[in-house]
Amino acid sequence: MQNVSASPQRILVIGGGGFIGAHLVAHCARRGDAVHVVVRPGSSLDRLRPWLSSIRVHEAPLGDRAAMDVVLAAARPGQVFHLAVADRRSAQPDLGDARLSITDDLANLVNLLAACAAASAPPGAFVRAGSLAEYGTAPAPYDETQRESPLDSYAAGLVAGTHYARMLCGRLPFPICTARLALTYGAAQSERFLLPGLIRRCLAGANSFIARPRDRRDLMHVDDAVAGLLRVADQPVVPVVNLATGFAPSMAEVSARVCAATGADPRLVTFGPSRSAGGVPDLRGSGRLARQQLDWVPQIGLDEGLARTVAWHRAELQLREAG
Repeated sequence: MQNVSASPQRILVIGGGGFIGAHLVAHCARRGDAVHVVVRPGSSLDRLRPWLSSIRVHEAPLGDRAAMDVVLAAARPGQVFHLAVADRRSAQPDLGDARLSITDDLANLVNLLAACAAASAPPGAFVRAGSLAEYGTAPAPYDETQRESPLDSYAAGLVAGTHYARMLCGRLPFPICTARLALTYGAAQSERFLLPGLIRRCLAGANSFIARPRDRRDLMHVDDAVAGLLRVADQPVVPVVNLATGFAPSMAEVSARVCAATGADPRLVTFGPSRSAGGVPDLRGSGRLARQQLDWVPQIGLDEGLARTVAWHRAELQLREAG
């Protein structure tokens, strides 16, 4: 992981029980930061369990302004990381997914910004995680100056948040930056996602099906994502920045690399039609701005990242079998 701020910080991670959030919490706890975490009531703390003795967890609804005021008074964060956005929203016939992206994502963001602005000691930086999915069908590699063309309510909600953040920036006593992340993978990611699910099935000798083998995806290891988010917080000099590798292998190529890393028979993986309509055929971000403004580039290549992730899954399977 690249070097980031060496001095201890007061950190608030909103959505710290999630995949990326838990890795960020772990890194900050290891380096000795005072880490506060906000999770929704009833959320699982499994990913945070190794760090519960050295962090403080707040269970609070993000839309409850009074609860957020209490959290900010306790945390007094120098840096706030907002990672609490639903990773997927299935399309609903009554447009319920669109309504939820407004009430749960956009409204919560504005509530958090208002609470931070009203705190007795506002943070020095507010970083929110976005996604390359915000660009949608725009030409790849995505550049921060491009107009977004989201394909679903998840991505559209993120785009709305990005524009609200930019619009409000001049009215807030702290800088706010949106870090648009490549597709992030690594240890402890839910098997609902393609890569960890594929790894687990390959290790088990089970069949897998890749529906869109020619689609290309910019894949970034979670340690690089954490390093990038911390760099953005330390140097909040741009309102929107891509944290991406710029390399987007096809899903067929990724499956071949997973088979090699796991030792699985490639014939376990079958594919859908070579050409299929819809979707985003090439989701890939330009890292030019991050390199120029933040001196940040990913450090972990895909093969190394897959090897680390496969090793974690092997260890988890061994623990399950032993227990």
